[in-house]
Amino acid sequence: MDSFRGAVFAALLAFVPPGTYADGLDGTQRYIEVRGAKLYTQIYGQGPPIVFLHGGMAFFDNSFVKQRDYFATYRTVIGIDQRGYGHSPDGPWSLSYQMMADDTAAIIEKIGLGPVDVVGHSDGANLALILARDHPQLVRHLVISGANIRVDLSLDEKQRAQWSPQQLAEHLRAVAARLPPWFLPDYTKVSPDGPGHWMTLLAKTYDMWLQPKVIEPADLRKISIPVLVMAGDHDFSSVEENAEIFRDLPNGQLIIVPASNHGTFNKRPELVNLAIREFLEQPDHGGAGL
Repeated sequence: MDSFRGAVFAALLAFVPPGTYADGLDGTQRYIEVRGAKLYTQIYGQGPPIVFLHGGMAFFDNSFVKQRDYFATYRTVIGIDQRGYGHSPDGPWSLSYQMMADDTAAIIEKIGLGPVDVVGHSDGANLALILARDHPQLVRHLVISGANIRVDLSLDEKQRAQWSPQQLAEHLRAVAARLPPWFLPDYTKVSPDGPGHWMTLLAKTYDMWLQPKVIEPADLRKISIPVLVMAGDHDFSSVEENAEIFRDLPNGQLIIVPASNHGTFNKRPELVNLAIREFLEQPDHGGAGL
């Protein structure tokens, strides 16, 4: 098995099943049209706004079950399903972190709540870094968990443009077979595209995962807002890579969650929620740490 696919499989298998979706909290759910797409957006609670950005092949409801109600008791919680994920329909486009970051900026502007705090996990963390780089006026504080700034591609993956349709299908079947078993049923319950679109979405996501660079270190140094870099001690991206991200951020903080992996939000919710809350409530983000 090649290095990157092996790492992805290990990370995805580390996801903790979210259980029943959160309920019992009044909110609004609607589609917001931006940039040629319709993105399913949920809003709960009252108070300073906080936007949650999900990871690849997941969506808001099954990513932040143990965060939504906790933060909605004193914040306005905004969940966005990116193009093709969850309740949001797919379309004739490729997927990229840049596109998702620009879509998220458009949603924030349309909702009209002013600058927001952002919490991103996995792919949501990657796009959140681009969001903060390109739309600094929209983001007050940023929390990223399980981000990666580069991809260690095997020689085979570097030559993926030469794959035959049969080789690509074989790669995708291998990826699909190793996804957490609840990913497809969750998708099937809510996707307007239906279960038959699952492999198409996976192909788009896999292509996005294979892009060798997510963001340049020089771009991280342009992000001046406070950023909390979070990762499990057995996360997809290494402790060393997360420390590198932290060191390149002018106003960064770092927390490594013990006895955790890529599923930190569901595996260690009490610790994660407390760390996020204390970070967002700090009066001075001058790099003192948590």
